[in-house]
Amino acid sequence: MQYTKEKLESLQRRWTTTRGKKLVTAIKKTHCYLNPTLFREKVKGLPGINDPELEYGVDLRGISLSGFDFRIQVQEDDGFSESLAILANIHFEGATLRHCNFQEGKIHDCDFEDAQLAHSDFKNAHITNCSFENSDMTGINFIDANITNCNFSSADLNDISTAGALIDEKSTFGKMLKSEEEKNYHSAAIEYKQIKEMYKTSSLHGQADNFHYREMVSKRKRLSVLNPVRWSSYIFGDLLCKYGTSFINVFLASALVVIACALSFQIFDSLMFYNTKVTDYTFMDSLYFSITTFTTLGYGDYHAVGAVRFIAAAESFIGIALTSLFTVIVARSIIRD
Repeated sequence: MQYTKEKLESLQRRWTTTRGKKLVTAIKKTHCYLNPTLFREKVKGLPGINDPELEYGVDLRGISLSGFDFRIQVQEDDGFSESLAILANIHFEGATLRHCNFQEGKIHDCDFEDAQLAHSDFKNAHITNCSFENSDMTGINFIDANITNCNFSSADLNDISTAGALIDEKSTFGKMLKSEEEKNYHSAAIEYKQIKEMYKTSSLHGQADNFHYREMVSKRKRLSVLNPVRWSSYIFGDLLCKYGTSFINVFLASALVVIACALSFQIFDSLMFYNTKVTDYTFMDSLYFSITTFTTLGYGDYHAVGAVRFIAAAESFIGIALTSLFTVIVARSIIRD
């Protein structure tokens, strides 16, 4: 849940009182947050503990647990034990959790909004139905993590590690990353690339394409508005094919070229039919010649004369380029799926 700055500060202050400090020590020693009933007995009377949104959860909002190891020893049926971070229905809004250890975690329905999670370790963790909105996740370790239905909107994702991480299509990063909102396009491009790789690893290629596009847009925005490379990237990369992710854009551009050239052939009246000058051909005749020229079929029945020959030659060159681009994008989308 999102809180105002004043509310977060009041939640943090309650842990700095004499009783609050003793409770933090007890929480670290006993891991009492694993038992909601026991936890409520321990923190009874703590300011904010009876807030209505906490009816079914554990209230660790605003707590400072930097460096804490959330793992506990879990005994398996075969006699072996392993260290796991088991967290469910815990409210960490505004908490300070830097350098904490959540490795091998089973973490679900937890709220980390506005939390300080810099350099925390979620390696091999299963994270489900959690919100990290507006949190500081700088340098966080998501290597081999499994992320399901999580919200990372407006979170600081600078320098995160995501190798081998899996993510589902319900998870969201918002309309724009925080770094892009702050016009830090270099960091935004890197973060978009990391997110793209997570979706590729998860075989969610549609989402991966979306973040590839946003990565390339961020790279373009790093350039000066007066830089011609920025404008060529916008025209030939973004408008033409959305940086290799949209064959529809290529198809529409091709149709525009074909129609524009057909109109030129019609206006300049410079077509011959089997070496005979034609004066009464229709727009459909011009469109037919334009299509055969664009696709380089060249049946030979119609051909251009005069200066219009250069328009036909240019259309053939553009046709080769756009047809190749269209084929590559379609083939890529089919092969990878």
